[in-house]
Amino acid sequence: MLEKPVARTKILATLGPACASLAKVKSMIQAGVTAFRLNMSHGADEDRLEYIGYVKAARKELKRSVAILVDLRGPRIRLGKFSGLRTLVKGDKITLKVTKRSTDVGVLPIDYKNFAKDVVAEQRVLIRDGRIALVVDKVIDDKTVACTVRRGGEISTNQGVNLPDTLVTAPAIAARDRKDIKFAVENDCDWLALSFVRSAEDVTAVRRELAKYDLAIPVMAKIEHPLAIENLKEIVAVSNGVMVARGDLAVEMGHEIVPTLQKRIVREAIKHAIPVVVATQMLESMIDSQEPTRAEVSDVGNAVLDGVDAVMLSGETAVGSYPIEACRIMRRTARRTEEWQFHDNWRLRPSIMPTAGLPEDSPDMAITNAAVFAAHKSEAALIIAFTQSGRSARLCSSFRARLPIVACTMNERSFHRMSLFWGVSPVCIPKVSRIRDMNKYAAKELSDHRFVRPDQLVVSLTGNFAVSGATNTVRLIPFKRLGPATT
Repeated sequence: MLEKPVARTKILATLGPACASLAKVKSMIQAGVTAFRLNMSHGADEDRLEYIGYVKAARKELKRSVAILVDLRGPRIRLGKFSGLRTLVKGDKITLKVTKRSTDVGVLPIDYKNFAKDVVAEQRVLIRDGRIALVVDKVIDDKTVACTVRRGGEISTNQGVNLPDTLVTAPAIAARDRKDIKFAVENDCDWLALSFVRSAEDVTAVRRELAKYDLAIPVMAKIEHPLAIENLKEIVAVSNGVMVARGDLAVEMGHEIVPTLQKRIVREAIKHAIPVVVATQMLESMIDSQEPTRAEVSDVGNAVLDGVDAVMLSGETAVGSYPIEACRIMRRTARRTEEWQFHDNWRLRPSIMPTAGLPEDSPDMAITNAAVFAAHKSEAALIIAFTQSGRSARLCSSFRARLPIVACTMNERSFHRMSLFWGVSPVCIPKVSRIRDMNKYAAKELSDHRFVRPDQLVVSLTGNFAVSGATNTVRLIPFKRLGPATT
């Protein structure tokens, strides 16, 4: 069902025990969520299958475009298993050992097999998003490292480990990631996100793995490592989307640099016309509180002002006490912020400046530019992008123009994948071969849901549906000339 977007900025919510029911998933969609994230670093496949079932049932019942994103673990390092909570005190001597489990209170298990080979004396080992800090004293053998606690605190099983001073040699995707990619393919998930991307080759490695299944799931690169910043342009150029993963980015590079890095990453993604998500602790206090802090609301608002495609909820919806309320507050914040954005301008993206290697060089980007400009000058009600792959809608979205974008597709996969695109309202139309019939089905949807009045103009972007990425026609059409669809 075509829905008027309450906010142009989309919401990506993480699935977990706090929202593990069909009723809650439906309520979250109705509260503004357009995509759900499966965190492959936590939980079991049995639970994930249950979550996927809820999302697919809810989006079918509500007739909404809702994506499922599988967040791969990537070269993420974590503690192994041990019982209960452990408290580390500044000055304590602790041993880190490459093993899955440890019962020795003086030994912390770590799951990265090359840990003792990669680290050297005086390098930092950060645990639990940097809250706990150790320093390496010496490498004892190929599995054991002696450390001193520099900053103490409580730790528990499976918490993340960062090595900001170490050149980690772990491969981009391990056996666990290959298993998770297969899981995503077999369960018809819509997006993949790869953690701790360090180079363009890491994204390419995921694509090679997907090629085994002859399925091109779009890959989102999570930017959370210093090497990713160093190689940002190359990573963005080969990715289908990027995520500003601020938690590990702050641990690896320092909290104070994250705001400017966020803006840099967002600009680069918009320049390349790919979706960008901002994540981590956006409404963190709502894990336990019914209301966010003013700083959190401002953080969400600033991400919206940056022009991000989506803002993400993590623990707030996965394990928090108020998952639905968090979604509603995020949607309200995005909507009110967007009301101000277009007060004195009609698009957020600067005028196009041709740059080698960017989408501006392509003929379909030139067509899209013409469509956006024509829609503004003619005071059209909206832009209709007819698309198979979602590319036309994505390019149109990258202009961050004030006008709504309705993306019509006959491809159900594209229908759901486009739910992460800024300002885009996807609609699935029946399979037809003539542009005339496409227009009629689109007109019926727009008319049924009162998107446009009969006396208004619409701009139509079309191409050859037999060839993906072949948008070549812009039409300025009086809406009243588009009759109802015929069968």
